[in-house]
Amino acid sequence: MTPDHRRSPFVPPADWLADIDTPSVGAPGAGFLFVMTLLAAVPRLLGLRAQSLWVDEILTWQAVRPGHNLAFLEQLHDTIQGPLYTAIAWLLVRLGDPEVMMRLPLAVAGVLTIPAFGVLAGRLVDGRAARLAVLLLAINPFHVWYSQEGRGYGLLMLFSVLAAIAYLDLAAGRLRRRNIIAFVLAVSACILSNLSGVFLWAAMAVSMAFVDRPAQGRDRLLVALAFGGVLLVTMPWLLQASGIWAVDRMLPGAGTGEALRGETTFTPLALPYTLLTFFYGYSLGPSLAELHRPDRAQLVRAALPLLAVAGAVVAAALVVGVGRRADRTRARLLVWILVPVVVLVALALRNVKPWNARYVSVVLPMVLLLAARGLVRLPRGAGAIGATILLGLTVWTLGTGRADPRYAKEDVREAARVVSASAAAGDVALVPVVTGVFEYYDRARLPLVGGYAKPALATAAAADAWCAATLAGRDRAWVVLARDWHFDPDGLLEPALGRLGTLRLVAHPAGARVFAWERAPRAGAAHGG
Repeated sequence: MTPDHRRSPFVPPADWLADIDTPSVGAPGAGFLFVMTLLAAVPRLLGLRAQSLWVDEILTWQAVRPGHNLAFLEQLHDTIQGPLYTAIAWLLVRLGDPEVMMRLPLAVAGVLTIPAFGVLAGRLVDGRAARLAVLLLAINPFHVWYSQEGRGYGLLMLFSVLAAIAYLDLAAGRLRRRNIIAFVLAVSACILSNLSGVFLWAAMAVSMAFVDRPAQGRDRLLVALAFGGVLLVTMPWLLQASGIWAVDRMLPGAGTGEALRGETTFTPLALPYTLLTFFYGYSLGPSLAELHRPDRAQLVRAALPLLAVAGAVVAAALVVGVGRRADRTRARLLVWILVPVVVLVALALRNVKPWNARYVSVVLPMVLLLAARGLVRLPRGAGAIGATILLGLTVWTLGTGRADPRYAKEDVREAARVVSASAAAGDVALVPVVTGVFEYYDRARLPLVGGYAKPALATAAAADAWCAATLAGRDRAWVVLARDWHFDPDGLLEPALGRLGTLRLVAHPAGARVFAWERAPRAGAAHGG
């Protein structure tokens, strides 16, 4: 009996794509990659302190800050948000400004991703598509954003590219010891940069089983050892995450519990939003804060012509990139993109992990490759127009994200400076949601009360009760409001503070508002100043 007769009916033969023409491949060229790397370095390395730290970055700081009797190995084991990045940040914050040092390794990783991506692109698509893909990544606003944020996503995307390169060596039958070790290290580093990297491991396992299945039994064993080696290296953190992510909710019949983050857990509109975010970042159309406002539907409708043009170019590029004829590049890219997305959708629907575009950032390089492949396959005139529109909008949104305060991270640093400059003895700071960020910048100068991790205010009576309890015994307070949708989605807090005393707006830094509150003998009214 031949080996083909013994195989599972659900697994195609190893050569099922052998008779299909594969695309011509070509490296983008060393000179081109050098120029693109320099281009990428400008927005990633400049302005590392330009924006205030935000909530998630403070979580990083709290895990690595010196002088708090934190144990290095304990912090690495307990974090599921990137033990590799945590280890790097732990060392660097002891050498200089924490804001710079927490972000610097991500910026460097973002720059290094460009030449690595050029190598990957040169092995999967032709020279024109490879160069376009590298250019798209070099100026990509989403990639720039996470190259300057103190979490592990910049490392995640770097190692996802290196993992894909190592995978191609295994798929080509180059199963020498160094190639297997390179694959284990690259994929493990991807997972340890952010545990959503496990989605890519799963995708590569699927593509190895169905697209690049080794023909020989010995080769299958070596490949299995490579994939198993990744699990062995990352198992301590995967086991830790399994308890935090509540993966038992995936079992048939299991309850899903309360929504993890309210309406943001998952909606079908998250998919097109994520796709647009991958290409244009967070600065195309309504900002993140505006998308949480009650009038968000009107804001989206006002921006619809721009969103339609931007979305149409992306959709056309991806559709043509997929094409009608099967080949290994298409099959690999689709598996590497779709499996992580489907897994995250399933986790979000079962309320295991919330949906967020950054949780599938591991597939960003593959999406850009597929789009570049599509643009160069369009008729020359249409392809040139599509590429021009896509590149033009990308550059525009990259600049807008830096210049327009609407799209900036909440400037809690400036809010803390305003409060610090004007606060008197006996004052208190009332800071719902961004409590930890304010504490970092205020250096505990003022007594701090906040609403972080508290249930959202649902009624005016609940807001009155919360304010009365929180400010009991206090006659003056500085109120810093940012990311209100987490705690006060219906705007109940300001009127409640106004009913309890006098509320005066004193500053409005990007994404935040600073109020001075003073208790009055009779009811006051909230007003701007």
